[in-house]
Amino acid sequence: MYEILKNLFFLLDPEVAHDLTLNQFSKNPKYLRKMFPAFTEHQEVLSEGLVWRNKLGLAAGFDKNGVALEFLDYLGFGAIELGTVTLKPQEGNEKPRIFRHQEELSLRNYLGFPCKGADFVKKKTKAYRGDASLGINIGKNKDTPLNKAADDYRELVKIFEEDADYLVINVSSPNTKDLRKLQDVEFMKEILSEVNDVREFEKPLYVKVSPDEDLKDFEAFVELLVLKNVQGIIATNTTVKKEWGRGGVSGEELKLKARKTQLKLLELTEKVKNFEIICAGGISGPEDIRLLEEKGASFFQIYTSFIYQGPSILKKLLTF
Repeated sequence: MYEILKNLFFLLDPEVAHDLTLNQFSKNPKYLRKMFPAFTEHQEVLSEGLVWRNKLGLAAGFDKNGVALEFLDYLGFGAIELGTVTLKPQEGNEKPRIFRHQEELSLRNYLGFPCKGADFVKKKTKAYRGDASLGINIGKNKDTPLNKAADDYRELVKIFEEDADYLVINVSSPNTKDLRKLQDVEFMKEILSEVNDVREFEKPLYVKVSPDEDLKDFEAFVELLVLKNVQGIIATNTTVKKEWGRGGVSGEELKLKARKTQLKLLELTEKVKNFEIICAGGISGPEDIRLLEEKGASFFQIYTSFIYQGPSILKKLLTF
């Protein structure tokens, strides 16, 4: 059934197809359950403060505003990560801004954090009662200057910490001008200091990183995060491939860069207590998870492989 639907939807503009899919997921979850069986063979994974019903989560970007939580929870993901959520509503970048690279089983997006804003998303997160853990990925508004970015993250943590099972600071998307500069140690110090001032519920906090950074810089970065009581890193965001055009690339074309970053971070944090690397990027088959598990990873996220393979990928990645 999914292959039939995918072939039809792939005839449409990618963003139109995505919006139609989310619309169906949000308005017809009971009907869709008859078409797509859920994954139910859960084996809980946990670390200090973080508990998923299984090791496979849905990465941020698929359901930015939390409109389809009921159906995504039904499918059987261990966690669902919303966002990126911004404090104020914003349209994002100009269209077209999602592109398929089907031969490479990859996607490229130049979305720029389109979001209905924290007030809208808060209503969704507050009402959520699913079994999948809820992650909330937060980012600064496009018009917020870098020297004021910490204020956005601080307010977003205040709004969402109560509802989230974990929070993610996104400073690594390539689609908002200069956002990746926030990965600089001095900016991160300021952001984390502001965020820690308002962390009332002690929910796990993660930072999502770029795969395009020099690997040698991660040692100091990890030291800072540990010092600032961050529980881990999501590795990685999308990559830049200039010859393809603007935007961040995900899927198989990201795999090599993501894997190098993930393995480096797993090596750096092997002996760090209560610090997790959630692996995202180019995960499409059991061999990807097997390799990362051998190096110490316990939590994984997918996005593009879910688009190309459909809900059956949960069983494929969780029962090998």
